[in-house]
Amino acid sequence: MNEIIEYEPTNPQISVYSDINLYEQFLKMAEGLSKTEVVPESYRNKPEACLIALDVARQIGCKNPLFVMQNLYVVKGKPSWSGQYCAAIVRANFDNVHIEWKGKDDEAGYGCRVVAQDKNGNDCNGTWVTMKMVKEEGWLDKVGSKWRTMPVLMLQYRAFAFFARIHCPEKLLGMYDEFEHEDIRSAKSVEAENLTETLLAEANNN
Repeated sequence: MNEIIEYEPTNPQISVYSDINLYEQFLKMAEGLSKTEVVPESYRNKPEACLIALDVARQIGCKNPLFVMQNLYVVKGKPSWSGQYCAAIVRANFDNVHIEWKGKDDEAGYGCRVVAQDKNGNDCNGTWVTMKMVKEEGWLDKVGSKWRTMPVLMLQYRAFAFFARIHCPEKLLGMYDEFEHEDIRSAKSVEAENLTETLLAEANNN
């Protein structure tokens, strides 16, 4: 896994869409990939989608575009990484990666963070993700929330996502993971509903 996603890409700032020679080269590869049954169904017979995956793979330093295709989803029209991607990318680019836990599973302070070392041996600590945070951010209340059914797994996914966003943001390309995207969208919906209720209440009082 490390050999697939930890190398430094050449000129990652140059997009395949800004260089005609690079574009044509990658488009040929994309057309070939799109015709195989190995790629996920959402990429089959879609060379344009495969081209995007190839460009993303190049930008994050991934030698195998299939890894990107298996971990890059479109959630509500926006590209999002799978929950496993953040964990994989952190483990590939840092040493001594482990999860640190605190509190008891029946307490609001129960949670975890990712702790690791960079390639120079420097300690890198992630943000604590606790059930108190989950409740206060409204992630627990959304319909179909996985925080209710698999909180331990979700805590770890979110801890890896937060760690990556702080210590290797270039590997995320500004994209959220699939669960972050859903939670943020849900939180915004709750805020909008609360604002609407407040405005209606004020209007009725007046």
